[in-house]
Amino acid sequence: MFKHGDISTEISKAQFIFALLSFVLMNGIGITIFIVFWGNMLAVFAFILMFIVGICSLGVLIGLVSDYAYIKDDRLYMSYIFKKSSIDLKDIGGVKLKNDIYHVYDKKQGEVGTINALAQGIDSITNELDRKHVPFI
Repeated sequence: MFKHGDISTEISKAQFIFALLSFVLMNGIGITIFIVFWGNMLAVFAFILMFIVGICSLGVLIGLVSDYAYIKDDRLYMSYIFKKSSIDLKDIGGVKLKNDIYHVYDKKQGEVGTINALAQGIDSITNELDRKHVPFI
């Protein structure tokens, strides 16, 4: 789901559907409770709690959709929320796994970007990097 190329990470359908349903249901039920039981303090409290859960699930949803990496035309593209970066495979100085995140460095040892090591499809990216002789530190 949301695959960006042949060699790409993707979102798990179950996680995406759960976050989407949480967002829609929590806000829908919260608004319904607020409208039907207007004036009841318990209803206002329930609305506030459901609104908070809905906003949190929206944050998770945005994080799921924006966290991806893919390889296209011998170039590695990485994205997470508002940070997008790319680098040619031949210019990668090394890849280091730290706390379930692959940190990608250029030849000058500057960090170019990160890839979630727990993402679905990460094995295809690491296999392609290994095939292109990118060093894993």
